[in-house]
Amino acid sequence: SRVFGSRAPQVFCASVAFHTLCAMNAYFRRQLQVPGARSMFTAGMPPGGRMPGFWVSAPNIVPAFRRGQDAVPLEEFSIDCRPYNLKTPNAWTQAELFDRIKTNFDKYGVVRLTKTGLADIKDMSKYARTVVKKQMKYEGGANPREGIIDNVFEVGAPNDAWLHYHHEMAYNQHSMKNLAFCSIKSPIGKGDTYLSENLSVTDALMQTDLGRKLRDKGVCYIRCLTDREAYKGQGWAQGQAVYNHWQLSFGVETPEEAEAKAAACGLEVEWCEDPLKPESKRYLKTKLVISAFEYCPSVDRNVLYSSIADHNMWFDTWQGVHDVPPEKRPLQMTFGDGTPFTLEELRQWVSLYDDGGIRVQWEQGDVLAFCNYRYAHGRPAFSLQKWEERQIGVVLGEKFQRVGALEKSW
Repeated sequence: SRVFGSRAPQVFCASVAFHTLCAMNAYFRRQLQVPGARSMFTAGMPPGGRMPGFWVSAPNIVPAFRRGQDAVPLEEFSIDCRPYNLKTPNAWTQAELFDRIKTNFDKYGVVRLTKTGLADIKDMSKYARTVVKKQMKYEGGANPREGIIDNVFEVGAPNDAWLHYHHEMAYNQHSMKNLAFCSIKSPIGKGDTYLSENLSVTDALMQTDLGRKLRDKGVCYIRCLTDREAYKGQGWAQGQAVYNHWQLSFGVETPEEAEAKAAACGLEVEWCEDPLKPESKRYLKTKLVISAFEYCPSVDRNVLYSSIADHNMWFDTWQGVHDVPPEKRPLQMTFGDGTPFTLEELRQWVSLYDDGGIRVQWEQGDVLAFCNYRYAHGRPAFSLQKWEERQIGVVLGEKFQRVGALEKSW
């Protein structure tokens, strides 16, 4: 009391409250059996992301997205566009910039334009299309993407979900050669994208039993698509336990049209009862057994072309779906012979992709174009203040028919 004088009672009460809260926190951590649950909000997260929400039990797999330094230094494939004055370009500077974009992309399989000063997605997509020259129609896709302008789409995923590393549209018989992201709105330090350099990841994977099993068995993708009518048009954004409706995925209105579009994607189809809405009998289940690898012509070798992004763990932090039992979630994935992956195999798979990680921080006007064979992409969860916005436009590249791994190209 000699130190605090008349404030002693308040200080004593505050101290008691503090220690009571600490004791309660420790008690609930023991009850939930989540060691270090408090660190879920802070420690271990990659820059530019956050741990989404709070769970009664922690997810089985927590991606790091990158370990230490970038697997490929960002500056090696980045172009500072300030010298080119893209708001009022001239023919000479445009020709030089286009040449640098193509050179970087050919050498690294990726190119990043920054400090462009651009705000219009039409202007950004023009530079993206320097290397992403042909665009495919987004049919049979997993995410409910909405168009921004012609052939430029929204990401189609909630901010508070981890997007594990993946290769775009690996779950169909056709995929795309490359794609680009254009930063329309970007809050500083939030919503970073991560690339994983896939050549080194493939090399490391093939030194493991998991890699050899993936080579020999392939993978089986099962995707289940809900009926838009059964959910009155609502999806995950409205809090429904929905990933995507088959009407949106295939851009159709009737089951017959959906079957035809699925067949064009090389998918087997089955109409089932919705496990969460038994009254709905138009629940579309698709199946594809395919190689876990793909031959990449630009480097003349097989590369890994699969990830746990097509496993039910994709939804561990997905709004509206994370509370659904794993066996009832819209995505299921096994080895090609139907053997389930062990938890240790899934963790090893994620860890290898993390080893190849490259952090890409966004500023408005940035453009990132990359080879879908040579790089996987993903991002941590993030949260925005009411006044903040993040919008990334996706330019989908040229469609190709998958051939899987070639025997002489390992």
